[in-house]
Amino acid sequence: MTFPVFHDRLGRTGTALAAALLVIAPSVALAQAPKAVSSAPAPKLVLVDEKKDVGTVPKGEVVHATFILKNEGKADLHITDVKPSCGCTAPEYDKTIKPGGEGKIVLNVDTKTFQGPISKSALILTDDPEKPQITVFVLANVKPFIETHPVGFFRLQGLTGEAATSEIILFSGEADFKPTKVEPPNSYLKATLAPATEAEKVAGKGANQWKVTLTTTADAPEGLLGGYVKVMTGAAKQPELNLAVSGYIKPTLSITPLTVNFGNFEPKADPVKRTVTIINNNLKNEAFQVTKAESTVPGVTAEVVMTDKSRAQVIISVNDKVKKGVFDGFVTVSTTDPAKKEIKIPLKGVIL
Repeated sequence: MTFPVFHDRLGRTGTALAAALLVIAPSVALAQAPKAVSSAPAPKLVLVDEKKDVGTVPKGEVVHATFILKNEGKADLHITDVKPSCGCTAPEYDKTIKPGGEGKIVLNVDTKTFQGPISKSALILTDDPEKPQITVFVLANVKPFIETHPVGFFRLQGLTGEAATSEIILFSGEADFKPTKVEPPNSYLKATLAPATEAEKVAGKGANQWKVTLTTTADAPEGLLGGYVKVMTGAAKQPELNLAVSGYIKPTLSITPLTVNFGNFEPKADPVKRTVTIINNNLKNEAFQVTKAESTVPGVTAEVVMTDKSRAQVIISVNDKVKKGVFDGFVTVSTTDPAKKEIKIPLKGVIL
């Protein structure tokens, strides 16, 4: 009969199962055990309002929206940071709120670059373990009591040494609208204010219209233009109007590269060469020429090659007559460009 064998196998299986259960049981017990709850006092943030609608505001006004925060916990609440979503918004806030106390966050929103409905937000970071961050919103309808044509900003594009001009027409339904003063953002921009002529007025916008003209001076620096032209409007609802400036002063000549560095080398029979390209951007100067190029470093020569009517190459060569050691000088380039009759290109290198 086989019953003894069966019972023997069953006995071994049961023993194995019992051993496995002994291993698993503590893990299951740990998994099912409730998490320990910290008894340490903690802050508790309560936000009274997450949105503030300030209604209709004149364009250019700085909106101040105040949010009240309460601490209903048993420890100090710390506001660690306030991060606005836009550079137009600057926050002010209480950093610590005592248990049972109140604090505030003020968001200051500059509306000078906006028009129509806007929504600006800020992320508030705290040490409340259950509410480490919250977001608040400022809503407004930005109304330009003074309107402009074209809408937006002054657009200026010009060349070095030349005057670039842009105009904007102002109009308003406010009875007291009468501009008295205009201020450009810097000395190389000149602004003038005058009543618009009949030919300049925007149709359907009334008779009381004014023109602001912005012009660059001959010494305006090359590169991007920016800032705001300030207009004193005389209108009580919007006494000051800021008109943005956008533009670029392009050099009459583009020079690539601006500096020539030969690095470290040993002069050989064949000269070491570098090329500087000069491009004429002034289409009015049809007779453009690079007339001469001279080096101040002995053993370094410069040759001019006009590749076409608007482009020249200055080929700079170092021959075996140059002295060993460091050299540092210039190639002086002469041109027929009125704004850049002479160009100095720095030279550097080390002869081994």
